[in-house]
Amino acid sequence: MERPTGSNHLAFTMAAITAAGGVQGWRASGSRPSLVAGLGNAALFGLGGAQISSGRPDIGHPLSLVASLALVGAMAPRFAKTKKLWPAGVMSVTGALSAACQGVETRELLSIQKRQPVG
Repeated sequence: MERPTGSNHLAFTMAAITAAGGVQGWRASGSRPSLVAGLGNAALFGLGGAQISSGRPDIGHPLSLVASLALVGAMAPRFAKTKKLWPAGVMSVTGALSAACQGVETRELLSIQKRQPVG
C-alpha cells in the first residue's frame, strides 16, 4: 500500500489535544478519570498516526476513527449538560471533525480494498 503524505497529522494533533485536555482536567479538578481517559484516547490517536506514518493507513485511520467517536461519545453529553465551551464543547467539536475526516479516509480505503483482486 502507498505511504500516505500528511494524513497522519490529524491523528497526531488529536493525540496532543486529548492528552492536554486530560492533563488539564486532572490539574483543574484532580479528576483521575479525565487524566486516564485523555491519555488513553491520546494513545489511540498516537497509535493510529504511527500506523498511518508507517504505511498502514488501513489500520491507522479506522483506529483514529474509533478514538474520535469515543471522544465525541464522552464529551458531547457533557457539553449538552453543562454548556461549557471548554473542555466539553471544544473536545466535542474537534472529535466530530476528526471523526468526519477519519471516516472519509476509512471509507475510501475500504472501497479501494473491495476493488483490488484477492491474491
